[in-house]
Amino acid sequence: MMSKLAMFPYYFPEEIFLEIFCKLPVKSLGKCMCVSKAWNSLIKNPYFISSHVSHQSKLRRTNDNNLFFVMTGRHEVEYSLHSDDQEFRKYAQLEYMPFDNHHSIVGACNGLLCLMDFQFSFDSIFILCNPIIRKSITLPKPCLSSLPYKISVGFGFDSAQNDYKLLKITKKGVLDKYVEVELYSLKRNCWKILAPPKYDLYSDDFMVYVNETVHWIAYERVNNEGSYSCKLLILGFDMRDDVFKEIMLPERLRNLPHQSEIYVIPYDELSSIAVIELGSLHAECDIWVMKKYGVVETWTKMYSLGKLGTEPMPRVLGFRKNGDLMLRTYNNLRLVSRDPESHEIDYFGIQGRRTYVCNYTESLVLLDRVIDDAMTENRANYAGNANR
Repeated sequence: MMSKLAMFPYYFPEEIFLEIFCKLPVKSLGKCMCVSKAWNSLIKNPYFISSHVSHQSKLRRTNDNNLFFVMTGRHEVEYSLHSDDQEFRKYAQLEYMPFDNHHSIVGACNGLLCLMDFQFSFDSIFILCNPIIRKSITLPKPCLSSLPYKISVGFGFDSAQNDYKLLKITKKGVLDKYVEVELYSLKRNCWKILAPPKYDLYSDDFMVYVNETVHWIAYERVNNEGSYSCKLLILGFDMRDDVFKEIMLPERLRNLPHQSEIYVIPYDELSSIAVIELGSLHAECDIWVMKKYGVVETWTKMYSLGKLGTEPMPRVLGFRKNGDLMLRTYNNLRLVSRDPESHEIDYFGIQGRRTYVCNYTESLVLLDRVIDDAMTENRANYAGNANR
């Protein structure tokens, strides 16, 4: 049987190569590619790229080498990686990003960032970017391209097919009964339209990727003897099987009081999800964690937080390894860390009107990707629109 790593040097056994090189960061692998043509070919091999990102993801979960990707800025947007240590030390400044300041980041998975822009047309423009290896791909236009009343998008990975997928759900108008759904596959480089679920979009927040599933808040209208109410739940889309699944919320969150709101964030410590419940006028915040993913009975209210001074409750962006919360303050838009038990605050000197934070794993994903004619044409069309 032929080795999965073709052209492997006879003097360097494959298993030894994988054991050593999968532990190396991308920067070190870049130097190795310059040492030997054989190593260059091996590192670009799809099997090695998959093995490397899998190993790096395990390292991130089991040791203290956790990284955060941070986008922030007031006038010019900046991108950087930070170590999840006490000082939130800057690990690397990222110079390469294929969009200007008008884009949004949908999510990150295995070192890939998914970006979305509405600036130049009514069409959604999506790009997949690996800023570490400075490579990006502009996706073909979605099938359903009219300007929606509401849109939610989720990005994730299908390990069974070694494929990256993007789920897009839109609602054309406020009175429309059904949403529209389409799914992009990087492997096929195309979109396909899916049958919509019976639930409506609760908000236009981007979806949260956990356990090969993207998650978002949905609702259905319930008729109680002529009186209508909205029943909230978490809807998931399994990237492996391309199917929707329902996850019930804690009973208290299924019918929110007026002027309250909820949203989903990842809870990486348990490979699960958490729900942030903002009280009326954002005066307080409760954090609910599903301690065993998919088991409704394990929903637990972990923390209750109050405001920071006189300003409204900050936006909860995620969790750190030590259990602290990453927050974006409401008025001055500072990125801070808060101990949910002692309520001690750490300030990092990071501030900006557009702040995005997520866990990040360095990878070689897209290194083996050839930009074919169709993708080149998509990039040319985007550039043409940008210059109009």
